[in-house]
Amino acid sequence: MAFEPLVWYCQPAAYVAWAKMVDGAFGAYTPCAINSMVISISYLVFLGLCCYRIFLIKKNSKVQRFSLRSKCYSYMLCLLAGYCTIEPLLRLLMGISIFNLNGETGLAPYEATSSIIEATAWCSVLIMIGLETESYIFEFRWCVRFGIVYVLLGNAVLLNLVLPVKDLYSSYALYLSMGTFFCKVLFGILLLVYFPNLNPCLGYILVQSKSSDDEEYELLSGMEQIFPERQANVISRAFFGWITPLMQQGYKSPITESDVWKLDTWDQTETLIQKFHKCWAKETQRSKPWLLRALNGSLGRRFWWGGVVKVVFISCQYTGPIFLNHLLQSVQHGDPAWFGYTYAFLMFLGVLCVALLEAHYVHIIWRVGFRLRSTLVAAIFHKSLRLNHEVRKNFPSGKIMNMITTDVNTLQGVCEQLHIFWSAPFSIINSMVLLYQQLGVASLLGSLMLVLNVPLQTIVVSKMRKVTKKRLDWTDRRVNIMNEVLAAMDTVKFYAWEKSFQSRVHSIRNDELSWLRRAQLLSALNSFILNSIPVVVTVVSFGMFTFLGGDLTPARAFTSLSLFTLLQIPLDALPGLLSQV
Repeated sequence: MAFEPLVWYCQPAAYVAWAKMVDGAFGAYTPCAINSMVISISYLVFLGLCCYRIFLIKKNSKVQRFSLRSKCYSYMLCLLAGYCTIEPLLRLLMGISIFNLNGETGLAPYEATSSIIEATAWCSVLIMIGLETESYIFEFRWCVRFGIVYVLLGNAVLLNLVLPVKDLYSSYALYLSMGTFFCKVLFGILLLVYFPNLNPCLGYILVQSKSSDDEEYELLSGMEQIFPERQANVISRAFFGWITPLMQQGYKSPITESDVWKLDTWDQTETLIQKFHKCWAKETQRSKPWLLRALNGSLGRRFWWGGVVKVVFISCQYTGPIFLNHLLQSVQHGDPAWFGYTYAFLMFLGVLCVALLEAHYVHIIWRVGFRLRSTLVAAIFHKSLRLNHEVRKNFPSGKIMNMITTDVNTLQGVCEQLHIFWSAPFSIINSMVLLYQQLGVASLLGSLMLVLNVPLQTIVVSKMRKVTKKRLDWTDRRVNIMNEVLAAMDTVKFYAWEKSFQSRVHSIRNDELSWLRRAQLLSALNSFILNSIPVVVTVVSFGMFTFLGGDLTPARAFTSLSLFTLLQIPLDALPGLLSQV
């Protein structure tokens, strides 16, 4: 038995013709589904965006305001928006339905509701444009333009539904619908390309690159605000909403040092070094103190939390290929369309989770890397101030500076990439297991080619680093001799040594170019391997699968391609890391 409120709202009995004329999973509910889930939702989003911009124009005193030099363009937009406001009200009052076929009359409740929402949305647009003619602001205007694009996409879906059955419409209803659609498209185009000429309103100061601290719309200047991440709510931390004020400030004027938040206590060097000293004091009580263990005690908690996020992030990467396989199989088997919509929505959620988790992983690991850098620099500086004269002979200032710069930077880079050493095998194993389920033994051949590519690329990258280092040595020689020549130019000119030094510089430059040529050849070889191996692996794997008698369906082929891509990501990252070991 059907759900009675849904039957009353959609009235499927009045739209039986749609089930016969249109190939859709919703049958007689197709007009109701399209109008409610596509058209109404797009207009509700558009209405919310316009209302928020109206609120900013009317109530927000922190935004900079302008006046239009010419209002003709706005009047044209008002004219189009006014027509789009009146048209759904006209259909509602006259009972003109865009879904009536074969002389069917009357408006179903869903269509009446949609017409009211549409008229309200366009009325808000009319009010917004009217307010903009008096006080124009930049804030949120692109969000409103996104809203009109969303509305046009929804109307395009509706038009795609109506056109196949246009012969069953009355000419009046069809021409009214088509004319309104083109009017909306014209309004959308005009709004998207609308960049008005503006004058600053009286009482508001233009935002300069160096703004004063007492401007009302400056969110950060003149205040010593603490880094807001720890105090942000769960949603703000999940979507990095806490950084919005800084981005708004950067949109208005170049960010200066006074605009940036003060570090929270957990990121300050004083807090980090105190925690490290406690861990190091415990470590010195052991027979063999180990710096890495002390760093793990002071910074490891957040570092390993990044590893947990990395595991979840990698796991979510496989939702795309898995649900893609189910989606293509549902199409292949002729399952109801809502199966496909469900799988597509789950794929979208998977991609969203991957993007968020990857951003959080990078944020966590980079923060740990900078904390490690601050801790080690402070520890080295603290230790260097307490060296006696005998020990100081073994640690000259140049060596200490080299430790603070080069060595600490290297450890920071290792910290930011260390999780790849264990996550890469995890990703490789997962990809190979899923590939084996799709292609069987043939997948092992393709996977083996990718795995064997790792040592080959490691050798090429390692050789390229050595060649680059040699080239830099010759560059240093050339620069040194040029500095010597320039420093003693009077002597060189007095003894007429120009030709001699010129030949020496040219000889060193030729050697430098020879090493540069080798490095470029190795780089080209590495690029060739990176770009050719996916094609070779795909051809070999699919060819072997077909040769062994397998049925290469679209679901199997596209799922395997996605999995090979995921398998290649960690394999491409390993050579660069292994060459640094």
